[in-house]
Amino acid sequence: MQIKKFTAKTMAEAMAKVKQELGDEAVILNSRQVKTGWFGLFASKQVEVIAALEKEQTTIQPRQSVPVRTESTKPVAPQTPPPRVVGAPAPRLHSSLRHVESLLSTGSFEDESWEETLNELYYTTKSIEEVERYVYEQVKSSFIEPPDAKRYVMVVGPTGVGKTTTLAKLAAHFKLKEGKTVGLITTDTYRIAAIEQLKTYAEIMSIPVEVAYDFHDFKRAKQLFARKDIVLIDTAGRNFRDPAYVEQFHEHHDFTETSLSLVLSLTSKMKDMDMIYSQFESLPLSSLIFTKADETSDIHAMYRMVKKSGLPVAWMTDGQEVPDDLIRGHADALTKRLFEKEGWARWTKQGV
Repeated sequence: MQIKKFTAKTMAEAMAKVKQELGDEAVILNSRQVKTGWFGLFASKQVEVIAALEKEQTTIQPRQSVPVRTESTKPVAPQTPPPRVVGAPAPRLHSSLRHVESLLSTGSFEDESWEETLNELYYTTKSIEEVERYVYEQVKSSFIEPPDAKRYVMVVGPTGVGKTTTLAKLAAHFKLKEGKTVGLITTDTYRIAAIEQLKTYAEIMSIPVEVAYDFHDFKRAKQLFARKDIVLIDTAGRNFRDPAYVEQFHEHHDFTETSLSLVLSLTSKMKDMDMIYSQFESLPLSSLIFTKADETSDIHAMYRMVKKSGLPVAWMTDGQEVPDDLIRGHADALTKRLFEKEGWARWTKQGV
């Protein structure tokens, strides 16, 4: 794309310049009135137009006389442009915006059509920061502020995404930082290690924990914790692909007082996240929780899942430390962390 800026006294003069230089196929990206003058003295208003042409026009050179060829004259080989790599997409943004181009070329942003706006913004302002700020605000606007937790907080998701560790971090957060009384219930009786892990955390924090092997145990545990401010519930993830496993949540749980969060690992492939979400989306999910942000170099899949589900992010975990490596799902914090992971200098220096 060929993009140029034109300045004239009137819009008609500016359009005449655009037509003369770029032709009838030119597209106007932006127009505005500007003041010209020396330090504001003798300033006059003019029109500034940013115009673009999809394909550069071929300039026809005046015909020159062909020199008489002699025996000593060698034919000059015609110069050809370097071959383009087959299948390699042409850059959509200016070379100064390669880091932006890199982000937009990922699967998480493949459905976004920001290129025209970003090009116009860059050629109008000549500011990389303005382009970055636009992308930042677009991403930030997709994150919904998380709701306050209800009395019961239940986490669901497949085995290995970090539900038990996340629950321990939440227990520590609610007790140590919010000063609430906390109870823990685990229904993940498939993995002895998970039970022992949760019991260890609970003992360190002096929080009672109950193991529910069936629905009657679960009801009894809820009665035992009737006076607790908040009750955190771990679930098994072994059989999440079985429709009957998901259906039992509808049969045995009343979600009117329950915040139900789907836990997803940021180390998972996108197609796996899609499959996991499709298994649980029939449940009354209230939020997403993303784990293992410290184990991957990018976390932009979080953005894609938020757009796909329309759900807020309640929490994100960023390490193994309890309760420190836990980030509340506020839009600003999540967006800064995303661009910090992408290596965008402004947010890498600031941190979250």
